[in-house]
Amino acid sequence: MNRKIISEILSGTWSINSKWADAHLPLIVALLTSNSNLSFVERTGNEGVEMPFAIDPSTMQRYNMMVYTNQGYVANPNIPVGSVGVLPITGPLTYYNGDCGEPGMIQRTNWLMDMKRRDNISAIVQLIDTPGGISTAAPNYIAEMKKSPKPILSYVDNMCASLGMWFSSASDETYTAHEFSEMGSVGSYCMLLDYKSAMEAQGYRIVEVYAPQSTDKNKAYKDALAGDDSLIKEDLRIHVDAFIKHIKENRPASAANEAAWNSGKMFYANDAKKLGLSDGIKPFNQVVSKAAWLAKRK
Repeated sequence: MNRKIISEILSGTWSINSKWADAHLPLIVALLTSNSNLSFVERTGNEGVEMPFAIDPSTMQRYNMMVYTNQGYVANPNIPVGSVGVLPITGPLTYYNGDCGEPGMIQRTNWLMDMKRRDNISAIVQLIDTPGGISTAAPNYIAEMKKSPKPILSYVDNMCASLGMWFSSASDETYTAHEFSEMGSVGSYCMLLDYKSAMEAQGYRIVEVYAPQSTDKNKAYKDALAGDDSLIKEDLRIHVDAFIKHIKENRPASAANEAAWNSGKMFYANDAKKLGLSDGIKPFNQVVSKAAWLAKRK
């Protein structure tokens, strides 16, 4: 895990399912204590499940987006015209790539732009299974979604939590895989680490010196450590207000039920549809077919 990812974890504002995040606290502790025994951490790398691909809707045959030639990796010329690009939105959503090839949202934005440019890709399906991620991972990707001349649908394979809802709600239609697929957790939070006592126990004394003009620098963080978290809550409120507004604007059917989903609750597939957060349950091949059909209508 690179230093940029660690920085995101420790200093970012996260829209993520807390149950998933809490389950990974041992990893964070191991990183902070320089414990090199991290063999228990699953490393997904660049497995096919995380890479974008294309599907011919007439045969449901899968194609790699890129192929290796003597000129290096190039766009696969064998993808049939009218194919549907499938873009995975999986795992915790970070801004940067991980050290083991886990794609961040910069990489996924590039994938989306590539699919929009290709003449043989008629529509795009986001394959979603994510607990959420860091809030800053959303804006650039969402902007590219909004500019897409091609239909973009979302397929929730298992979980679409927190920041994942930002992406699913921006798509033209959203479907869940089965009745136990989960959606929701609309909200944001952060966790602060007061490491001074631990450092002092190791014999280190921390002295912070600020310029006389810098009276507000790190004030929210220092106030929270002292017991006043009002400034951080206000910052989180700004993020969540924008989050809720985005969902209501993109899925008008959800607006009447805002009080049910705006507090961070998770919902199984049938309830998510009743609340206007999804368009129902469909198998993956039907979602691919629907994307291709919408492309022909456009």
